[in-house]
Amino acid sequence: MNTPSHYWWNMSKLLLLGLTAGAGAGIVAAVWTSRALDDYAASLLADRQLPQVSTEHPTPIPGTYEEALSRVRENAKTGIATLMQTSTDSFAAKAWLTGDNAFGYGAVVSDDGWVAVDRSVLEDVKNPLKDVEVWIGGKRYTVLAVVNASQTSVAMIHTSATGVAPLGFAAANAVRSGEMMFAVDGAGGVLPTAVAESEAEVFSGAQNAETFATDWLLSSSAFVRSGPLLNSAGELSGFVRASDGHAVPLHHALHAIRTIVKTGIDAVPLFGAYTVDLARAYNIDADLRQGLRAGALVFHPDPSMHATVRGGPASEAGFASKDIILAVDGESVTDATSLSEILAEYDPGDVARCTVLRAGQTMTISVTLSDISKLVY
Repeated sequence: MNTPSHYWWNMSKLLLLGLTAGAGAGIVAAVWTSRALDDYAASLLADRQLPQVSTEHPTPIPGTYEEALSRVRENAKTGIATLMQTSTDSFAAKAWLTGDNAFGYGAVVSDDGWVAVDRSVLEDVKNPLKDVEVWIGGKRYTVLAVVNASQTSVAMIHTSATGVAPLGFAAANAVRSGEMMFAVDGAGGVLPTAVAESEAEVFSGAQNAETFATDWLLSSSAFVRSGPLLNSAGELSGFVRASDGHAVPLHHALHAIRTIVKTGIDAVPLFGAYTVDLARAYNIDADLRQGLRAGALVFHPDPSMHATVRGGPASEAGFASKDIILAVDGESVTDATSLSEILAEYDPGDVARCTVLRAGQTMTISVTLSDISKLVY
């Protein structure tokens, strides 16, 4: 493990890298497109409880490290929630930066008390409604409900808070290799880390079309707790999983955050097929690739399994094994944007128009997405 002095020296070098990388640095994670972010921002304007997604690409970098740290700390005072064991003690520190005994930390995402967390902070809690209290801006609140997002490790906690100030949401495609981020350390303070690179599961098998296969690897996690990951503008960018030094990108959880705040449930759109991400897969037969480097191949390597789920949207729409999905409503499936991330922009009941390559011929197949809770893979 690095000593604190070595740690801060490494962080200083990473900060320099992040400040000088500029527009030439490569985007490290699959991201929502400008269209999706703009559409989502517009929907949030109609829901005053939710913060507005930034549509600046990328978010401007503060001029100095001190400026960034000051901005992050200021937003953290009201936008980061501390999860503590329930007590009858009426005393608590006025500042949230005293979390030695905290389970973990969450991001305030609505003004009516919804807090988003990585659910690892609750893994040892038997009954969160009784055993956990949430502190926001120096005030204590009770837990009313906990709802898990089905496609990521994020959970949503509804607290008794009202009129609280949510964190702003960062533009997902502003994140670049080496970019400085801020996480919550073991003592409840904020400390710098960096997105070192994107991690992707590389495999030759198939997975559900709705499943995310990428996340972010942080440069250092020795002192980091599970909690929100903020960019240098103090905006929410993701959620740290302290157990393995990785982070869930915000755009993977945006759909769940939106639907759970609105309805109290996680309504995930269902496509209903097994797919192979050609950009992240090895050992795919050349005939199956049809000369393509990227795309979503509808396929299951087990001949006893159907590539499309019987009775599901993809099957009903006429998708067949060995089809390659090139784009959905004009948004291309690439090595930077997976089919799962495109589908996450939709709601159950939406119609998705897919551009498909089948045996060398390009066609359009329209599919009416269902709800993932209504069909079992």
